[in-house]
Amino acid sequence: MPYLLATGFVKGGVGLGAFTEAAIGDAEVLALAAKVKFVIDPDNPYPNNYTGHIRATLKDGSVIEERQPYLRGGAQEPLTRQDVTDKFTLNARHGGWSKTQSDAALKLLAGLYDGKIDLGALRA
Repeated sequence: MPYLLATGFVKGGVGLGAFTEAAIGDAEVLALAAKVKFVIDPDNPYPNNYTGHIRATLKDGSVIEERQPYLRGGAQEPLTRQDVTDKFTLNARHGGWSKTQSDAALKLLAGLYDGKIDLGALRA
């Protein structure tokens, strides 16, 4: 959990690329991860519901708190089309696809039921 939270703060998000050999040795991420402490809430409704709660104490002593009442992407809080597109793009980049290939795949998927499918653009 400390690594995931630190990566999210430092990199702006956590995708498959956060788990490469180079990524897990990132000094800035590891320095922040060393400052993260976590406590398991015995009253958490897991596994019936996936919730989250974070409390961050800033350098000036102020505290920021946020609660996530439901699993983001679950039935109560579904992902938006843009969330899914962004996740696809990150995963495709991690898999070695160029922006051109990712864009071609998204265009193909958007018109999936519009007629004959040509996968040639994805092999470039």
